[in-house]
Amino acid sequence: MNKALGRLKQFRKEKKLTQREMADYIGVSLSMYEKVERGYIKASRNFMDALKEKYPQIDIEQFFFN
Repeated sequence: MNKALGRLKQFRKEKKLTQREMADYIGVSLSMYEKVERGYIKASRNFMDALKEKYPQIDIEQFFFN
């Protein structure tokens, strides 16, 4: 697993959210969220923007780029 994607999973777990809860909270489909977190697809700009909107303190670079 990509280190950055591991950070996404760790962040979600720190928030004590399931994948479904996180997906709902940031406004993406569960399927999309699961695929991004597992590294099956790259996060789209919309995905990153949605995550940043809900969690402005996070560093997108750290989460998605090594």
